[in-house]
Amino acid sequence: MNRIEKWNEITGAEQEQGMMEAFLESRTDSYAILQLRDIDETRQERFASLDYLHRQGKEPHIDHYEIMYTADLPTFTDRDTMLESLYTKFNIDHPADFTGHSLSVSDIVALKTGGVVSCHYVDSVGFTELKDFLREGNHLKNAEMTLEDDYGMIDGIINNGKAGAERERPSVLEKLKAASDTEHGLPVHFGRTEERELE
Repeated sequence: MNRIEKWNEITGAEQEQGMMEAFLESRTDSYAILQLRDIDETRQERFASLDYLHRQGKEPHIDHYEIMYTADLPTFTDRDTMLESLYTKFNIDHPADFTGHSLSVSDIVALKTGGVVSCHYVDSVGFTELKDFLREGNHLKNAEMTLEDDYGMIDGIINNGKAGAERERPSVLEKLKAASDTEHGLPVHFGRTEERELE
């Protein structure tokens, strides 16, 4: 085992990356609990309200967080009620394999519903949605997430292929022309035609 693999095993970096990928690539509705890393940069951010961070000229930054837990999202009708029930769950009835602290101010709950991820800051009162939270971290990964056809293609190469077989579709103009030609008994051709060379 090389030093990097051993370091990842000791620090759990590999496990954390796997949890984030599992959350982002989940085909079911799911949630993730993110908590601030215990590093110098986060000392003043721990348990701080969003208002306090803003007064300090700061925003929650994805690189300061680590994913502590992920699971399938129970069915729900109201997002605010679901967030409150997760808050209660992670304060009163922790899952056995949850290793973080009780859900507190400065933590983030990420929800993936219908393939869309939203992030919610646990604030002094309630939750505040963070629209750009995922865009602040790995810029290449976030660019890929907006450009790729599916999360399975996130690999450091922007838009390196479609999930399914790629085929060229005729334009609307070609479809209208084809419909008109069909009415007059003319053959229908899709795709591009070669232009005549001018001599």
